[in-house]
Amino acid sequence: MMVAVETRPTFSCVPEGDESTGQEAVELALAYGVGLDAWQCDIVRGVLRESGGGWAASQAGLVVGRQNGKGQIILALELAGLLLFDEQILHTAHAVKTSSDAFRRLWRIIEAHDDLARRVRRHSQQVGLEYVEFDTGARVAFTTRSASAGRGLSIDRLVIDEAEDLPAAEVGALAPTVFSRPRAQSLYFGTAPGPSHDSEAFATMRRAAHDGLNPRLAWWEWCAEYGDDVDDRALWARVNPAVASGRVPVQAIIDDRAVLPVDQFRAERLSMWLPTGGAGAFDAQEWDALCDPASSAVKALSIGVDAPPSRESATVCVAGLRADGALHVEWYETQEGVTWLPAWLAPRLGPKVRAVVVDARNPLAELEWRAAGIRPTLTGARDVAAAAGGLFDAVADGRVRHRGQVELTRGALGAKVRPMVGGQGFGWDRKAPGSSALIAASLALWGVEAPKPLRPRVSRPGEGRGAITVL
Repeated sequence: MMVAVETRPTFSCVPEGDESTGQEAVELALAYGVGLDAWQCDIVRGVLRESGGGWAASQAGLVVGRQNGKGQIILALELAGLLLFDEQILHTAHAVKTSSDAFRRLWRIIEAHDDLARRVRRHSQQVGLEYVEFDTGARVAFTTRSASAGRGLSIDRLVIDEAEDLPAAEVGALAPTVFSRPRAQSLYFGTAPGPSHDSEAFATMRRAAHDGLNPRLAWWEWCAEYGDDVDDRALWARVNPAVASGRVPVQAIIDDRAVLPVDQFRAERLSMWLPTGGAGAFDAQEWDALCDPASSAVKALSIGVDAPPSRESATVCVAGLRADGALHVEWYETQEGVTWLPAWLAPRLGPKVRAVVVDARNPLAELEWRAAGIRPTLTGARDVAAAAGGLFDAVADGRVRHRGQVELTRGALGAKVRPMVGGQGFGWDRKAPGSSALIAASLALWGVEAPKPLRPRVSRPGEGRGAITVL
């Protein structure tokens, strides 16, 4: 049982301005039967805030799961554009069906109200070429996107629906359409992108909103954080405002959870953005295909450890060979601080562990390993580059398996490379999310096949030997 509660955006930023015109737009939409929840009204008012004789925001974006009502917000804004502002509007979508559905929503409103129907000068219902033009010259056209869509047009309001699938070439074709209009505005509405979407433009805009790079960008999102429990029903309500308001039953999400692949469910229902990196980052689909929750190493175990320069925490990863000969890698432990590590690790070393690998330039190299009875294998710059390249190649070649752990997946999908060894190799950029786990995993994997690692356990008379437990 889930109790419907009001939900606020998980993140928003809206330029200051007067909301009087936005309130007119809300009242207009309600008068013509466009049902709006409170959160949808807030967005309409926010998009249409005015400042200095124009719109406070030149661009506006919304990220929320499907079936929550993005289309109703767009419909309210387009009605206002046609009836209050006499705008030229271009409504675009990635798919023909989405574009045509948006036209039909508007056309049903017009047909249901004689005062609107009488004002239609011309229109087209031909799929892919739908438009409506009023007696004032206000016009809205509906189309799918392409690298040439919009070229040569000059419009007041650009609507980009399904913005999660927006290649750069399409942005280049559409963005200039609003350049010459004094009160132009561009709207980017979508869900969180999945692994197969071309989402660089939408992701770039989202980063600009979070970093405050564009003071005239309005942004709202209801997004789960990567790693949140996909079966947490309280989370479902928090990131689905239509469920929280009671307009959409929770059973709709239960049904989706039962049928959708988990990556699609994360994106479409929870608006959960995958961590993304830059050049050299792992492909999300490729990484996901290597997930085996039951995977484990049975021999040639190697341990990789890492800590950031701040020494705020230390991370342990384990790698080895599976029974089928494939490589296995996993996150093992992360704790605050660094001094705990040698004493914690020593009793876990068993005869199958062939190496404890530490970057010689890392703060962990300074710890009292020998006092704890451990011989670490210290790596130089070339070994660290080889370790990063080794993990990259193992993923690309499909030779490694992982358990899908959030800690390691965050590092893999957020991976960014940095040049090393005179440009002949690369390492992992520490500024990327989850980089410490990725570095430790790379070192662990390097240790599995390293030709002459140091025997990690310092034997002492009368001392028993433990065994590392692979999680």
